[in-house]
Amino acid sequence: MPEHLRRNLLIGVACSVALYFALGLYADFDELLQAFQGFTWYLLPVALACTLVNYLVRFVKWEYLIRVIDIRIPVVPSFVIFISGLTMTISPAKMGEVMKSFLLKDYGDVPVSHSSPVVVAERATDVMGIVILGSAGSLAYAFGRELMAVTVVMMTLFIILVQTRSLCLRLIKLAERIPFIRRFAEHFEKFYESAYVLLKVRRLLPSVVLSTIGWFFECLAAYICLRGLGVDLSLMLVTFIFVFASLAGALSMIPGGLGVAEGSMTGLMVSNGVDRGDAVAGTILIRLVTFWFAILLGLIGISLYGTLARKKENGWT
Repeated sequence: MPEHLRRNLLIGVACSVALYFALGLYADFDELLQAFQGFTWYLLPVALACTLVNYLVRFVKWEYLIRVIDIRIPVVPSFVIFISGLTMTISPAKMGEVMKSFLLKDYGDVPVSHSSPVVVAERATDVMGIVILGSAGSLAYAFGRELMAVTVVMMTLFIILVQTRSLCLRLIKLAERIPFIRRFAEHFEKFYESAYVLLKVRRLLPSVVLSTIGWFFECLAAYICLRGLGVDLSLMLVTFIFVFASLAGALSMIPGGLGVAEGSMTGLMVSNGVDRGDAVAGTILIRLVTFWFAILLGLIGISLYGTLARKKENGWT
């Protein structure tokens, strides 16, 4: 594992321990312990399975997107590269997943400037998918509409900008007049061409559908965690809480949304009548099943990638 990644993970773990300790103080440790003792633990593998389905569906989306821009690598290395990127779930808005582009460069000699727009398209369609999932709850509970609206407007403007080809090409040409940028001109043009193709409406729709399906299973994982604690909230409300917390964490640009996601999730549950102990226990379980499970899978992926890369270098694949 690269040293900088190891360091960032250790910092993230340390910050999370401090954060969860603070949440424990807020909930009262005795109440928190009682909540965990009352958890139906056989539901934990079910919740993890739902989260895994999310990643499998999003892998299908990854395969679709890389093939749209004519990147062809075998399915097994592609899956390992995709899973490896989950390690960067702890990066701001998950944009550290551009690491997958560097792995594609290493494994298949794919230019980073050509493949990195796939990560942008992944994040854009993920946001669209979770907004679709959370919109019903936002309307039903008259909360979070501003966050949803701002997110939709930002994504719409970004896509319109990328699809306004003449303007973007003009901006690129202007940027190329700057000496420092000029030497990267070819990379900027390749990046834009890939982004332009990936963010066309007819390309976006299948990706958004897959994102919506995938993220529904992660919302279902959150619902199962709360049901295991005996928390009686509707699936629609839990979906809204999970979506709102995820968007708030992403927009905060704090690595992994740490603190913002947990605080939003706990606060919304308490405001909907959940005891503090159950709310904090639910938040911790949901983050373990979604956020930290992703990082664990990413670490496994990095280990597997090292094996694949060595086999390829030795001519075994």
